[in-house]
Amino acid sequence: MDYKVNCLIRIGIFFLKKDNSFIKRVFRGYFYTYIDNYYYKIFNTIDGEKFTLKNLKLEFDGIMLEMLDDYKEYELIDDNRTYQENCNLIRKLNSFCYEIVRLDLLKYSSKGDIAREVEDFVHNNRVLSSYVTGSLSELISIVREKYTNYNKLLEFDDQYFNLDKKKFENDSNILFWELVPNIKVLDIYRDSLVKKVFQENKLLKLKMKCLIEKISIYLLKSVLNREDINPIIIKLNSNFISRGTINEDLLDLMDNPLFQKYVILGVDYSIYQSQRSAFLADYQFACIQDFTHINDVYQKTDSIYKEGVFNYLIVEDCKYRDRDYFLDYNSDVLKILLFEED
Repeated sequence: MDYKVNCLIRIGIFFLKKDNSFIKRVFRGYFYTYIDNYYYKIFNTIDGEKFTLKNLKLEFDGIMLEMLDDYKEYELIDDNRTYQENCNLIRKLNSFCYEIVRLDLLKYSSKGDIAREVEDFVHNNRVLSSYVTGSLSELISIVREKYTNYNKLLEFDDQYFNLDKKKFENDSNILFWELVPNIKVLDIYRDSLVKKVFQENKLLKLKMKCLIEKISIYLLKSVLNREDINPIIIKLNSNFISRGTINEDLLDLMDNPLFQKYVILGVDYSIYQSQRSAFLADYQFACIQDFTHINDVYQKTDSIYKEGVFNYLIVEDCKYRDRDYFLDYNSDVLKILLFEED
């Protein structure tokens, strides 16, 4: 997404023929708003639920007012001429950035169509055509580069690790994802050796990093293709939680609105009890609990519910007689999930 914004800024600079830190700052304000609306379905200044050009225009108007308000603190710092020029620039780039977004939304059946489609759009666009003084070859080059890199991402396929997606009996829309080695690709080694090495503790960090990266690629592919995304649950091992905090490298990998919206971090209840302060981060959490040896499942479930931290309770295992209780459990706060029986 950062790459996309940078491409849009390059396109903006191509048309404006101006490049300075303030212009880039204003561009980022508008273009990250577009990213929030289109990919993350996040609306910052209006009560929107889906992306439309009408909603985007309203958002741009709201962001423009926010940027003008933020810039007021420079009124006594910048000279009067600079201050007025920059205020005018914020207003001017509103409709300008809107048209660049429309250019970005063009669809191409092949790379060979880009030049014709871009030229037709620009020449027929009243706002952008007024900035054209020569060849569009630089603009076409930027669009082709972005098109090529997007397709590389969409076509990327990792052959060495797979995602084992376990289903829940009472909710088929939520999946529990685990990383597993692709034994067929590694068929020059014995299956037992591959599985043994894969379980070694020294690989835990690399495996979690790989799992998060694979999920991130899946999420990116899904939003680029405008596909629906169902919630994903992954297990957070105790090795990544210490002194009341989640591993910082892990948080950096997960620092994305898509990840925070669709991925739920599962943790054993015993780990949660010893590391409570770690679960104040802006993520969704699932409690993982084995009820096999718990006599009073009602009291245990109630105590987990009262913690107010968990969105989901995953029953790792339980006595068969207790399954109906979990399957019939009803709460607006805590959803109980049972794995499908083998």
